Amino acid sequence: MGSSQDNCVMISQEQLSNSLASGKHWIAIDGSVYDISCWCQAHPGGKLVLLHSAGRDVSEAFEAYHPHWVRQQLAAFKVGQLDSEPLHSYPATADQHPSRLPQCASPASQDNEPFHDVPSASSSPNAHDRKAGVQMIDREAQQSRQPKLTAADRLKSVQNALLAQGLFHTSTAFYIRLAACCAACLAWSIWCILQQHVVPGALLLGLFWQQVAFVGHDAGHNAVTHSSKYDGYIGLVVNACIGIGPSWWKATHNVHHLVVNSLDCDPDIQFMPLLAISPRFFKPVFSRYHNAVLHFDAAASRLIPYQHFTFIPLLMVAKYGLYLQSMKQLMQGRCYINRPWETCTQIVFFAWNGVLLGCVQGWVPRLQLLLISHAAFFVLHLQICLSHFSQPTFEGLPEEDQDWVTTQVSGTMNWSCPVWLDWFHGGLQFQIEHHLFPALPRHNLRKASLLVQPLCRDLGLHYHSPSFFGAIQQTLATLRTSALAARRFNASRSFQAFTDSKAWELITTAG
Repeated sequence: MGSSQDNCVMISQEQLSNSLASGKHWIAIDGSVYDISCWCQAHPGGKLVLLHSAGRDVSEAFEAYHPHWVRQQLAAFKVGQLDSEPLHSYPATADQHPSRLPQCASPASQDNEPFHDVPSASSSPNAHDRKAGVQMIDREAQQSRQPKLTAADRLKSVQNALLAQGLFHTSTAFYIRLAACCAACLAWSIWCILQQHVVPGALLLGLFWQQVAFVGHDAGHNAVTHSSKYDGYIGLVVNACIGIGPSWWKATHNVHHLVVNSLDCDPDIQFMPLLAISPRFFKPVFSRYHNAVLHFDAAASRLIPYQHFTFIPLLMVAKYGLYLQSMKQLMQGRCYINRPWETCTQIVFFAWNGVLLGCVQGWVPRLQLLLISHAAFFVLHLQICLSHFSQPTFEGLPEEDQDWVTTQVSGTMNWSCPVWLDWFHGGLQFQIEHHLFPALPRHNLRKASLLVQPLCRDLGLHYHSPSFFGAIQQTLATLRTSALAARRFNASRSFQAFTDSKAWELITTAG
């Protein structure tokens, strides 16, 4: 493996696709095929990410999630070259690859050029039509000679433009200001709590958690220092502040990005029996993440029909569930940073929050602090849900002939907001840009959107960016649509149960 002889082996697309069935985990990156079977367990992004990628061309995903030095490690896994033509070709435009385009006369100069093989207007009444026809044929011939750009090529050109503008560089000043603001918010919250102003103190504490969680999201994508080691340290500090483990986050979030809005693969849309964003959850769905069947059971049949009413209240208590998920990951799952250190930071979180609760006089105010602070954190959960809940879903893995850009854009949406509110949304308002370029620092996402919008337009993809409240309305509408479908589904099941009963048999029995 990795020898020069292996590098000369040509592997067909069919062989690549069938590799998983033969017990091999082959992936293709930029025309080369690699066997990553022995690397799955040690993969920093998790085993499941590679399992979902097996038998596929993952060039764009690899480029999006790995620094350039990782490519140096690929040679050891190489087994051959991919023998296939690129998919999703689009005509190149002069502004993208001017050096690769043939030198063509402008339309104005073409119109003024003489056509020696076409009779003049005085010699034939149809000369003008024939001249126009020759012009059209000439233009089509020129277009056919133009090189074809795949969606990957277009994405790469946008990435190169971002690199040229220095947008992948993190602003240290941005994070210093952000850290100062978070510290001030926490200090203000503690002062209010010590003064027994419980409600404002709880709201400020919820705001502090939200803002620090955004930093954890940045660090989880290595978008702060661009080093997995140092961003991992930041993740531990974030865990001590908000109590949501970085290992749990990495285990779910990396899979979510790869298979965004897949009903059976994306854990970020699997909330049965509490929520169902699609009626397709009414039938049993096997979750490849949870390795369990999601049933539309008795609890779901009672909760889903009213989910558009219970959605916000559920978000207000969702943080308690994240504590349990984080601790479960620590005890049973893989730890992506350092298990002892992550356990310690989890304990630190509960310790300082316990001390803070102890500073409040009386059990009722303490309960107020606990409930209101966690309820205020619902804003972050809402922002996360808005990005995907109202977008189209699919089952299984993306189609093999579907490009990376389409997969990411079709399952994701932005929402518009003024520049001065960017801090409040933490970069989540530019989810399309974030999904295409996860390592891009969030303070540069707005600038990146100026390049991503033309990319989507050229590829015929809808760049969806309603207002924040418009996004909320669309999400609630999606939940309501599924809720009403659940009511109809329940009614049909009740009728089916009745027709299968003895009572129906007695009613319909002749005589």
